[in-house]
Amino acid sequence: MKRPMSQLTTLAITALLLFGSPGPGPMTIVATSATFGVYKTLSLYAGMLTGLAISMVASALGLAALLSAWPGVKLTLQIVGGLYVLYLAYRIATTPLDTNAAEGARLTMRDGIFLNVLNPKSYAVLLVVYSQFLLPISPATMAYVATMGVCLAVAGCTNIFWMCVGGAIRPLVQRPLFSRLLRLAFALLMIGAVFWAFIQS
Repeated sequence: MKRPMSQLTTLAITALLLFGSPGPGPMTIVATSATFGVYKTLSLYAGMLTGLAISMVASALGLAALLSAWPGVKLTLQIVGGLYVLYLAYRIATTPLDTNAAEGARLTMRDGIFLNVLNPKSYAVLLVVYSQFLLPISPATMAYVATMGVCLAVAGCTNIFWMCVGGAIRPLVQRPLFSRLLRLAFALLMIGAVFWAFIQS
């Protein structure tokens, strides 16, 4: 039997691999921080963590198992979530180059919440986490709360990393042609991540 500290480490590493790998969320946060700066990306960052927290609670209450048992419901969520990511990709790709004009296209906290709540991958990942890596704490409610806390902390740190990546390449975005190409590249990566998720499911 694994020791609690060993299980905590295993959970943290698993969460890092599952929540920190490049996907629609990280690509969105990189593109936003590269375009508007880290400070103006904080609302999107907060929304993504809020959306993940909502997904965690919903999964703990049985939504993840429901999606696994009802493929039709999962497919519907995949389609809606995929379309929303495509909409965000379009907004990123078509953001005006002028900073003042682009302000209205900046992704907000609401966008971050929807990005994770409508992402069926989040529920599939959480089903794995809860079934395989739930921390050995009693009562069960505390085990879920502690496991959610670790996953949220890891997701928060990885999102900060992706924001800093965006902030680091922000000077390159000041060049009009490069800026347009970079935003288009991020949009295509987001679209690619959506199609990859459909293929994997």
